[in-house]
Amino acid sequence: MFDGHEMIRDMFNLNKSYWLNTMEMMSAFQNQTGKIWNTLLDQGAVGQQEGKKMLQDWLNRTKQAQDQFAETMEKNWEKAEASFTTTPKAGK
Repeated sequence: MFDGHEMIRDMFNLNKSYWLNTMEMMSAFQNQTGKIWNTLLDQGAVGQQEGKKMLQDWLNRTKQAQDQFAETMEKNWEKAEASFTTTPKAGK
């Protein structure tokens, strides 16, 4: 028998999986970019002290924004998951 609720739950889980994979990839990219910039900054290949501070501040802000975005989305996924995982009452 066709269970629309189960199909919606499966689609939700698939989308959540895609989301988590995308966030992991973005985080890995952010971390690698940070390591590259830190190496360049440490080796003095980027320029003067003001430029180094500006780039380090930018790296810190982008990481903080990414973390805040991921936290907000995780809360939204939890809310959505709660609505999709509850079993509908019979006859409705």
